Amino acid sequence: MSVNRFKTMKPLLFQSVGAPLPTSVDLKAFGGIIVDLGFGNDALAQLVAVAKSACHVFARIAPVNRLTENELISLLRQDIDGVVLSGCRSRMDVQRLDVMLRVAEASASSRAQHVAILAEYGTVPESVLSPYSLGEGSQRLEGLIFDGSELAGAIGGRPSTEAQNEVPVAPITAGRAVAVLRAHEAGLACYEMLPQTAVTEKAVRRAFAASRANGFSSVVCRSSEQAAWQDTDD
Repeated sequence: MSVNRFKTMKPLLFQSVGAPLPTSVDLKAFGGIIVDLGFGNDALAQLVAVAKSACHVFARIAPVNRLTENELISLLRQDIDGVVLSGCRSRMDVQRLDVMLRVAEASASSRAQHVAILAEYGTVPESVLSPYSLGEGSQRLEGLIFDGSELAGAIGGRPSTEAQNEVPVAPITAGRAVAVLRAHEAGLACYEMLPQTAVTEKAVRRAFAASRANGFSSVVCRSSEQAAWQDTDD
């Protein structure tokens, strides 16, 4: 009997700067929480304290060509479980981040190979067009995240609205396909960020169904409400 992987993996929760912090009870519905760029150390420490008993904590970081060792060291001292590499272009970015994490772990006196990597993939043209597999790029790499709004911004387009969702946008379709196929090729989980415009139960259920149909392992919710509206039929 086949297993519907979408149903066996909890979604992730994206925590933007300034949004109300979820409770530990809220976080038990998620496999992890992603803290966006710009979180202060005090706010991150507070979130880690709340989330540690409920789910993993990932910190979203800048693209590897704009990232510094000091930034990584500061994050690791907050006892996070992993990082989300934004703007990942290819396997080389993952490999470079792996090396930087080794140095940061040593400097922060963290356990070696403790910090996991999730990579935003298919969100910049370079990754959509990259011919390189992500397999064996890093043992830390646990999954990919596709965000159509990030790719739309990278190419100067606009994210789809609910009314436009029936019309395929070629670059977004290509990015979505690349993320799913690269993840499958490397044996990784693959998440899709739910649209910012999915603010009704109908829109969220449609987005969940589309992600499942397109082969994603699960989704990244922008709010606890989106997770509560997940379609659990069939």
